[in-house]
Amino acid sequence: MKPELEHIVVEETQHSFRYFKLSETVFVPYWHYHPELELTLITKGKGTRFIGDSIASFSDFDLLLVGKNLPHHWVSSSKIDNQEAYVFQFKAALFKGFAECQIFDHLFEMAKRGIHFHKPKKQVLEHIISFENLSNTAKLAKLIEILEELYLDENYHLLSSEHYANRVKIHGSQKKITQTTNFILEHLSERLTVDRMAQLTNMAPQSFCRWFKKYSGHSFVSFLNQSRIEKVCFMLTTTDKSIQDIAYSSGFESISHFNRTFRKIKGLNPSDYKKSNLKLH
Repeated sequence: MKPELEHIVVEETQHSFRYFKLSETVFVPYWHYHPELELTLITKGKGTRFIGDSIASFSDFDLLLVGKNLPHHWVSSSKIDNQEAYVFQFKAALFKGFAECQIFDHLFEMAKRGIHFHKPKKQVLEHIISFENLSNTAKLAKLIEILEELYLDENYHLLSSEHYANRVKIHGSQKKITQTTNFILEHLSERLTVDRMAQLTNMAPQSFCRWFKKYSGHSFVSFLNQSRIEKVCFMLTTTDKSIQDIAYSSGFESISHFNRTFRKIKGLNPSDYKKSNLKLH
């Protein structure tokens, strides 16, 4: 699952970094990377995020700092409401001329694995959401202030594993790989086998498995199971469907296999997961 290189042209905008608000019906699969760091705040949305070899659920006010060239994307679970995000994209070199910003070096180094901020301060969220109302000069000062707040925030964890190796090839068409990624995530409820994916990508089954493992950090089965379980978790906490119906509609062909897989990935059974998460809402 090779990611696609996204070309971000900042210079032509006459700004030293990009900031934009994204409003979509859904966040569609787009497995990509770029040399800029990216700070993303999801204000509306639910689904699964993929950061390097990390696969996890996301929901409202999910705040992440993604390092340069770290593959990533967010995939919505369903078309319940409009999805909304605020995004900053900038190069680390932007701050090299400021001795006061040397503290960011450690933050940017950690971001190579992706940083998830569990409990971002209300003030940080307000700064991000109201950012577009500032003058250009004030925006640069505010970005520095936001990054300093994140540098001081101790409520975080790193997402991608240390051994994850990004083997992106910067040349050549990535269209086939993007199509393969989209196909998997958009057909989780169907029967997806190694043979079917090998045929789709015009590879021998063993070659497909090696290729997928090399570029995703997961075996195909592991990636498929984790993606399906994240979909299940979303449905457990947002629908009234039975656990059995959710399991089958997420692509699992037997309840016993579903229960084993769920416990292996989440560390508890589906009913306990549903009870514990409903108490939080």
